Amino acid sequence: MKLSLITPVLIAILIPIQALGTPEKQADRAKLIASKVQRSDVWTDDDGNVTGLILINHQALTDSVGKRPGVDDSDLLGLERFSRLTALNLEAQRVTEKGLAVLKRFPAMKQVGFHYMNKAWKGTDTSIDPNFITVIDGMRDLEILEIKHNFRVKSIAIDKLKGPFPKVWRLVLDTPVTAEQTLHLASLCPNVTDLQLHRSSLTPRQLEKLGTLLPKLKVLWWKPRKALLPGHLAALKKFPKLEIFSPQTQTQLQYEGGWNHLLDVPSLKRLETWCPTVGENGEAFKRLKAKRPALEIDRKLTRSRNYDGL
Repeated sequence: MKLSLITPVLIAILIPIQALGTPEKQADRAKLIASKVQRSDVWTDDDGNVTGLILINHQALTDSVGKRPGVDDSDLLGLERFSRLTALNLEAQRVTEKGLAVLKRFPAMKQVGFHYMNKAWKGTDTSIDPNFITVIDGMRDLEILEIKHNFRVKSIAIDKLKGPFPKVWRLVLDTPVTAEQTLHLASLCPNVTDLQLHRSSLTPRQLEKLGTLLPKLKVLWWKPRKALLPGHLAALKKFPKLEIFSPQTQTQLQYEGGWNHLLDVPSLKRLETWCPTVGENGEAFKRLKAKRPALEIDRKLTRSRNYDGL
């Protein structure tokens, strides 16, 4: 066959992504991408191949580093140069589902984060398609998945994910999605041990269901969309391995019929009180400590994270 008969598109398919960028060329490309964002982190392997990109734009950084344009779809399409890429976190970048489609060429991704999607498109007619999340389907090696602060996205089609994602151990779902979508995603990630679940609309019964879907869960950061209910605390008995519970709420609850439900959580070792610690809560925490002296009650938060996001 003559090469002249092969279209450029077919050539792109035939060339393995491993051949598209030497470590030196990858370093140059990564430097260029990093220059477009306010904060970045580039991970490499021992041979200098780029393995991870953390790309952050956030208004909290503007005073210190100034405004940056952010990366766009063309930058994402250029990720094919990074043959060993296994981690990508995007925060407030000018991307759409068209650019994200390149991730389909990286089924071995281990970490993916979608933060503040659509925020960079404020004041424009551009909006990311709700189905953008389905780009992660097929990533069976995925270990960390973060879907966070996507307030400007009208909807995220989590219910269309097929999975499964058997290696995911850390899941961040801190974005307006339905309770049914939350449970669906949990069903695809049965081995999660660390869960940050914020702005959640789960009822107590649905939280019990979550416990059956995530039997290995050890850490739960919980911020209900409305109030923390006594039933939510009672539901935690369905999490047999839960060691750290961090309720992030302004709710005040009594001990009896409220916080005392934590005594039924068999493995609980630490209560991180990111909530009022005076009034009814304060008295309840004292009684909890008296009943279970080994229980740590502390406002300091612990979490498993390997980059400094905002």
